[in-house]
Amino acid sequence: MHATYYGICSFLDDQVGRVLSALDGLNLRQKTRVIYTSDHGEHLGARGIYGKFTMYEEACAIPFIMSGPDVPAGRVVDTPISLVDCHPTVLDAIGCARDEADRSLPGELLWQIAAEDPHDRTVFSEYHAIGSPSAYFMLRDRRYKFIYHVSGPAQLFDLTADPVEADDLALNPDQGTLQLLKDYEAKLREILDPEAVDRRAKADQLRKIESLGGRKAVIERGAFVNSPAPGETPCFQALQSAD
Repeated sequence: MHATYYGICSFLDDQVGRVLSALDGLNLRQKTRVIYTSDHGEHLGARGIYGKFTMYEEACAIPFIMSGPDVPAGRVVDTPISLVDCHPTVLDAIGCARDEADRSLPGELLWQIAAEDPHDRTVFSEYHAIGSPSAYFMLRDRRYKFIYHVSGPAQLFDLTADPVEADDLALNPDQGTLQLLKDYEAKLREILDPEAVDRRAKADQLRKIESLGGRKAVIERGAFVNSPAPGETPCFQALQSAD
């Protein structure tokens, strides 16, 4: 599995090179902004896990590299950012104003963040999908990561002292940690009601299952076990178990 993963990385590197070479061939490199990023990470065996589906750094941290006009060359900025920042950033890059209905959406211009001194900022993530009995939510700033599980205890990591997230401070909290847990939960609840969002997500999932004929019909149909590659005919495959 590791060899396959590294092979995929090499293949992707080659595709990035093809895109950049095309920009060079068209004399567009100096006036083109390029963003390289991803939607999630991969545990690759860390913590005994293969895949994503967690809020640990292996899964939720992603690469993010920018180049082009208004991007300082050779600079590393540790201000926390999120993929939601891509929305206003891409619109700004092409000179497109935000739609009125989108003006309340979160996100800041990444060109500005890259040019500024590093500063603290809180980013948010949520998960409702595969293998999740209930939702979990994450708040992450430059030092701490708070993970709220609707059906389980919260977690808190000091990423400065414990970058590999081996010490969950919530397991043996002192008074300072208890206050941090309260503060981060309050900050989360300023964004949303985690229990209400979990109920809506589960209700939406149930409606989707029913629209496809019910749980038994969905299981019998099977699932995609991979994203179809170019030239591959997509097809469902039987699941291993009905449980």
